[in-house]
Amino acid sequence: MKKDIRKLIDIENEFFEIDKENKIIKMELDYDKPDDIFDSNTKTKTPMLSDEFIEWLNAAFEYAPRKYRIDLIVKFDDLNGYTEAQLEKIFARNIGLEFKRTNRKTGMRNKIAFGLIAIGLLFLLSLILITNLWKDESVAREAFIYVFDIATTVTIWEAMTILIVENAERNNYMRSLAKRFKKIEFLKK
Repeated sequence: MKKDIRKLIDIENEFFEIDKENKIIKMELDYDKPDDIFDSNTKTKTPMLSDEFIEWLNAAFEYAPRKYRIDLIVKFDDLNGYTEAQLEKIFARNIGLEFKRTNRKTGMRNKIAFGLIAIGLLFLLSLILITNLWKDESVAREAFIYVFDIATTVTIWEAMTILIVENAERNNYMRSLAKRFKKIEFLKK
């Protein structure tokens, strides 16, 4: 059992080349051509990275040990007229667009969370008022209190989930995009 656990501790060594001294993990991707990492359905001035490629970047951060930087090498059989420098510039612009998209998404989610907090507080005030004003014991009173108690709890907890958990995950992803790449290279095989 202990051997199995020890194997899991350093399981990344089975998949990636890791420089423990410099805390760098090397990841390589192979594609036929640059169009394989671009979204072919989106017609833009600068090619957009596909959702699949962006998701892979996020997964790369999850695969890499926490304090390690990533040395990402993307190799192509054929560059299809792009230069390595052009691909790096396209990548950088797409990361900038990803930052902006995520910031917009965060802003919208935060507005929803604050709206949920306001609704939760209204439910709480209603619950306090009804509890204090409706003195006679009845099934309707107990049902009303029960429903408003649940509504208050659910809305406030959902808002806290958005503000704390989801924002922390997004911030971690954006920080990783900004700081965890040691280098990114686009090369012809």
